[in-house]
Amino acid sequence: MLAQPNRPIQFSSRAKFVTVLSVVVIAIFVLGRVAHILLPFVWAIITAYIFNPVVTWMQRRTRTPRFWWVVLLYIIGFGLLYLFGTYIVPQLAKQYSELEEVLPTWIDNARAYVAEYKEITIRGVKIVDLREAEAEIFDGLKGMALSMPAFVPAFLFGLIEGFILTLVYFVVTFYLLLQAESIPNNFYSLIPQYHRDEIRQLVHSIDRVLGAYIRGQFLLILIMSVLSFIALSILQVKYALVISILTGVLEIIPIVGPYLATGIASLVALLQGTTPFGWQPWFLAIVVIIVYFALRQMEDHFIIPNLVGHIVNVHPIFVIFAILAGGSLAGGLGLLVAIPIAAVIKIILVYLYSKLVNSPTPQEDVTGGEEELLEKPGEKVVEDKPADSKASGTPEAA
Repeated sequence: MLAQPNRPIQFSSRAKFVTVLSVVVIAIFVLGRVAHILLPFVWAIITAYIFNPVVTWMQRRTRTPRFWWVVLLYIIGFGLLYLFGTYIVPQLAKQYSELEEVLPTWIDNARAYVAEYKEITIRGVKIVDLREAEAEIFDGLKGMALSMPAFVPAFLFGLIEGFILTLVYFVVTFYLLLQAESIPNNFYSLIPQYHRDEIRQLVHSIDRVLGAYIRGQFLLILIMSVLSFIALSILQVKYALVISILTGVLEIIPIVGPYLATGIASLVALLQGTTPFGWQPWFLAIVVIIVYFALRQMEDHFIIPNLVGHIVNVHPIFVIFAILAGGSLAGGLGLLVAIPIAAVIKIILVYLYSKLVNSPTPQEDVTGGEEELLEKPGEKVVEDKPADSKASGTPEAA
């Protein structure tokens, strides 16, 4: 009897679909079970994505092995962390402790101020009725005062786990930076040759949108923290370092973040007990609000157009939904990545729609969606007029 030749196993279309679906379901289940350890990996991906262009540019510029530039980046990073831990962290800890101690006193002072003045007036015109906001403000301050002591034991108990996860973050970031050039090539090798150009175009569009948002957002955090610290220091607002860092971090939260930062700074200015230049506490609070409004206008009309460049232009309704969904699903990290993920989803939906309607130009459709998302502040999109409009006798629109 003749031996049968060996034949490879061939999956039918249904078997392929079931296999892919099973892998996706199992992956989602496993990731859901280990979600608490995913944070260092996510931050490692974000960090590597931010600094990969710098490492790649230096490698190509000097033709030095990538390994040495990654090592140099780590040396600089650890040096900055050392300086931050030596000079900034003690000040933050000191101001945080002072803020924790003074909150009960602020509550009592605020109650006495409301009982005495009841409302804020300027030249006889009532601006704010303090009695209406009294309950909400005091409840918020009490909640803050009660939560601050409980935060310290939780921090101490999680110190060991935090150290391990931090170590994982540095190791994974190092690996991703070192292998940043080979990882995309390995991904593209899984795609059939005749589809690679199309997928490359899709990934390139996603990369441009993510790069515009993430790098611009981190630059905004740094700039707004420094500017707000200078302004609060001039106005002699207590805990300026803590408030300024919080102001920069709240830039991550679109729409709500800047207003929340303004509210915190003005509330501290109102309740701190000391004022510069002989001002009344309410006047200092109003000045802080005006300063934060001016910083916001400077951010919108100077910092973003001239220093940050492109911003991700997503519809406000989509932004609000993305923020709520991101915060609900992933907490603070969800707020951070909600907008860029929403923009990426929009690009993918444009691509899928072009496939559903059998568009002859899917790559052009994706590029168009990318250009809609990347809005250059201060520039208006001018629709090109046909070059032969006069020759053909077609009237131009008025």
